[in-house]
Amino acid sequence: MPQISNDQLGRRRFQLKKEQAIEEAIEKIRRAPFVDWPDFCGEECRELRRVLGELWIYVGKEKWEGYTFSTLTQNDLRRLLLLGERSEDHVWSRELIAEMDAILSHT
Repeated sequence: MPQISNDQLGRRRFQLKKEQAIEEAIEKIRRAPFVDWPDFCGEECRELRRVLGELWIYVGKEKWEGYTFSTLTQNDLRRLLLLGERSEDHVWSRELIAEMDAILSHT
């Protein structure tokens, strides 16, 4: 059996926590009364997962756990996706994170 370093274990643990947080958020969004989930096709759903994953990294656990994903609307999701398109392959700016935070915090 190959040796696994503490660094590798830490990275894997981080990745698993991130994936779990994304799955929980997606499930809440899927059940949200103001979202027509079937309207989100495979590509949009993949992009939403990518955006949520990046946001999870940037905002921190306390902020993430304060989001009420179940109250998002179709428009909120579209806005997140548009912001996500702007961020593709770039480091996320504070302004971008603040815009996404405002959507998810309903402010």
